[in-house]
Amino acid sequence: MMRNVICQGGRWGVMFAVVLLLSGCLSHNVHEVTYYSLLSAEQLGAGGTVASLPEVKLGIGPVTIPDSLKRSQIVTRQQGNQYEFDEFNRWSGVLEKDLTYVLGDNLGQLLGVSNIGFFPWMQHFQPTYRVIVDVVRLDGSLDGEAVLSAHWVIADTKGKEFLAGGKSDYRQPLADQSFAALIKAESQLVATMSREIAVAIAALNK
Repeated sequence: MMRNVICQGGRWGVMFAVVLLLSGCLSHNVHEVTYYSLLSAEQLGAGGTVASLPEVKLGIGPVTIPDSLKRSQIVTRQQGNQYEFDEFNRWSGVLEKDLTYVLGDNLGQLLGVSNIGFFPWMQHFQPTYRVIVDVVRLDGSLDGEAVLSAHWVIADTKGKEFLAGGKSDYRQPLADQSFAALIKAESQLVATMSREIAVAIAALNK
């Protein structure tokens, strides 16, 4: 009887040791998730102004992105029309909102504007200009370049009259083959588009 108890105790001890060993091995193989957000022009060190329009009120949005980008995983483009969504490199928030806020921050800095509303804004907010952006593509390859393609429009307060607009196509080589370099390059492209829009807004005030 005593021998049976000792044997059962030994079995449980061995099983417990195996569980600890397996859990230790698994913990070493678990990848940590890294979260990113777009960088503003100021964060990139790309300062400077296009104009000083403190009396202007800017309404940013809506800013739309393709359905393929409406997920937390960061997308990279493979050959042709193939995409890869990385499970361990993700956006820290909603990319659509992140892009909207970074665009507003960039335009505010470039134009000297502090009164900025984001779509949908409060009813009492009446923007001087409304910036509407439809992103067609925002991706890249880790061994190549980042790409931004977008249609943008500057409209009146109610968004019924288009005052200016264009289609932006930009490419930016990556500094290295990392997701951090990809996000920085994409942020630089957004900063470049922001400057193009800012120049158009400044032209409307001459």
